[in-house]
Amino acid sequence: RDASEDDLAFTIGLGGMIALQGRSVVTGGARGVDEASMLGALERDGTVIGVLADSLLRTSNSVKYRRALMDRNLVLVSPFNPEAGFDVGNAMARNKYIYALSDAAVIVSATEGKGGTWSGAVEALKHAWVPLWVKPHRDARSGNAVLVGMGARWLEDGAAMTSLVTGEETVQV
Repeated sequence: RDASEDDLAFTIGLGGMIALQGRSVVTGGARGVDEASMLGALERDGTVIGVLADSLLRTSNSVKYRRALMDRNLVLVSPFNPEAGFDVGNAMARNKYIYALSDAAVIVSATEGKGGTWSGAVEALKHAWVPLWVKPHRDARSGNAVLVGMGARWLEDGAAMTSLVTGEETVQV
């Protein structure tokens, strides 16, 4: 949730690149990286699936997403009550749905041993749900390198989405 400006800019660009390649962004819809990927894709007239852990009713009525919902570029779903408030257990449980709807996953920033991003990534690696790609990170406290040590792959700048899905050689876009 407290991503750096560099990570947010990267994520907006990645969301836009995914949209330009005709793929959909699947995200948890939370503040920070999730929201940046959504907005990046929507800015490029892409499609987004937001799997929310809480506040589906409030979010679906938000001015921020109204145009995208009306244009049918955004769908917001939740396995929980539409009026449910934030709950850590719900946030962790919804990770499975995000990965299940995805062909590949990108981790922009994870803190080792802590938080929903870390838990979801570790679970996805354990079950080999989808190829998991990780953004190289300068922060020594980042858990990104640890995820690569557990089986994730480094995401090189400019990687095409086909390479993310199939694991083929990276293609510059």
